[in-house]
Amino acid sequence: MTVEINSTRFGEVDINGKTYYSDMIVWWDGKIEFLSKRHIFNNKEISRLLKRRPEAIIIGTGQKGGIVKVTDGAQKLAKAKGVKLFIDQSPDAIDIFNGLIADNKKAVAVIHVTS
Repeated sequence: MTVEINSTRFGEVDINGKTYYSDMIVWWDGKIEFLSKRHIFNNKEISRLLKRRPEAIIIGTGQKGGIVKVTDGAQKLAKAKGVKLFIDQSPDAIDIFNGLIADNKKAVAVIHVTS
């Protein structure tokens, strides 16, 4: 299944043409998960994503300011597992994710939909 994050605006994200009004996790194989709002992304969250052995993790930190913070420990854990970690504002994060998917990479995106 091909997956694409079409766009994101304050409070929503469009994935494969469907609008979601929550933070979301989007996997390379098309699996989509709701994510409870959080502003700190730590080892626990990274470990959960690493269980499926992605090649890249993309964290969308918010629409403009990037309110979500990724802890140093989480960044070090991804690096230790050989997983490329991208941290950017959500609109830019979806571009990164879509590019990696187009290159047939096993990428997972975590998209925060508010500030």
